[in-house]
Amino acid sequence: MEVIRITPADDRHSVRAMLTHAAEQCVLLVLPWEATPSLKKGWSHPLDYELLFRTAQERELEVAWVVDDPGRRPLVRKAGFPIFSSEAAAQAHVAQKGAFPPLRAPHKPVRPKRPLWAEDPQKPNPPVFRRQPVWLIALELIVVGAVLLTLFSAALLSWPSARIVLVPQGLTYSRVVAISVDPELTEVDLQRSIIPSRRIGDEFESYVEVGTSGRGFTFSGRARGQVLFTNLLGQDYRVPAGTVVRTTAGSYPVRYATTQEVILPAFGQGMAPVEALDEGTRGNIDPYQINLVEGVVGFAVRVTNPDPISGAESTAVATVIEADRERAWNLAAQKVMAEAYNGLQDSAYLEPGEFLPNQALVIQATPKQAYTHLVGEQTPVLGLALRLLITGQAIHVSNVQAVAYRQLATQLPEGYELLDARFEYGEAAEEDVGPGLFTFYVTTHGYAAATIDTANVTELVLGKPKEDAAALLMESLPLARPPEITVTPEWFPNIPFLPIRTQIEVVPLDWQG
Repeated sequence: MEVIRITPADDRHSVRAMLTHAAEQCVLLVLPWEATPSLKKGWSHPLDYELLFRTAQERELEVAWVVDDPGRRPLVRKAGFPIFSSEAAAQAHVAQKGAFPPLRAPHKPVRPKRPLWAEDPQKPNPPVFRRQPVWLIALELIVVGAVLLTLFSAALLSWPSARIVLVPQGLTYSRVVAISVDPELTEVDLQRSIIPSRRIGDEFESYVEVGTSGRGFTFSGRARGQVLFTNLLGQDYRVPAGTVVRTTAGSYPVRYATTQEVILPAFGQGMAPVEALDEGTRGNIDPYQINLVEGVVGFAVRVTNPDPISGAESTAVATVIEADRERAWNLAAQKVMAEAYNGLQDSAYLEPGEFLPNQALVIQATPKQAYTHLVGEQTPVLGLALRLLITGQAIHVSNVQAVAYRQLATQLPEGYELLDARFEYGEAAEEDVGPGLFTFYVTTHGYAAATIDTANVTELVLGKPKEDAAALLMESLPLARPPEITVTPEWFPNIPFLPIRTQIEVVPLDWQG
């Protein structure tokens, strides 16, 4: 036996579905007290139970009820279901009998017989056709014709539609706008063409090398030659090696030393090799420039150089001068500025919609400046490692375009409307021409189209043939090309008479073309 308990949410349709899908042949429906108070689902109508009775018959099920509410038990019995006082009683009956009592078809009342005194119903008399007068038929035809004519006229007015495409004349013009930047502002000043900015910055470093332009000399070798000693004594005299001789002309004498010992006969002469004590071309001298012997030997002999003394060489070399340092600094600063401009374009510095004018970069400090050589040092190349703290002013594109667009709109010709604008960002002003921190120029290109009143267009062409309407529009309006007129259906020759059936489209030219 399968037990189906009815809940307050169930109605006859949900219970019918449960009966349809019952797995057992013997089904007990339990209707508790709490499922009966609702008027909508309260199981208070015979139809609630008759529908379930038909379902039980169709499925050939043995169905019985347990109804707690005694007021609803008669409805169940009247529908033909057996009723038990409890589930236990139903289970005991099934255990004893093996099945529920059979379903009993509900008693249908017998249709009462017709009393003897009742009369047969009379059949209605057929309608009598009467022919209408001719004038009435004519009047009806006139009315029908007027109605048909009205419907035809309404269809003729409302069915056709037209689409007119107008291309107005256009012109392009440009204006150069000077825009000042003031970091102290928080909003755009359209009257004075000043926009706010946001300061950004960081340290950037670069290394450059430049060729040195200074000139110096380097010396190699010592001058060598021979000198002639003359003995002033009446006996032989020995001039030892290392005896120093020198010139006497000039503010700084050139000194030489003998490299070999020489013995001079009494009142005689002798040649001795000498070498300059200092390197450099100063040791190269002309004949007869040496005329002094230093030390004790100078009291006994005299000296001269009958031949030139030479052999020392000098070579020109590049050296560092102050101009080289300045040139290296300027070149390194330019390179750092370029790297700073590219580096500050990163999203880590700029917010969406911002850009950084190159002219807005300023060197705030020099944390590092290291030259590879000092001024006066001999080197063909001077290197510089330079690190600079560079800041700039980030500007929002929308602020620039707002100022430039307003200036462009002030030059709009009469009878035209500004449709589009394009902007080219230029260089900063070399002089202080604006009230802000700096000023830069923006070239603004605008495209304007002639203004066309669509209401006036509709009045001009209402009900006119397509060819006449096109010629009239071309003559009356500032158009760049003849209008395109499309009428639906194609066989209809005129523009519709109803204004709402005509669609006007104004399509400006592509200003690039």
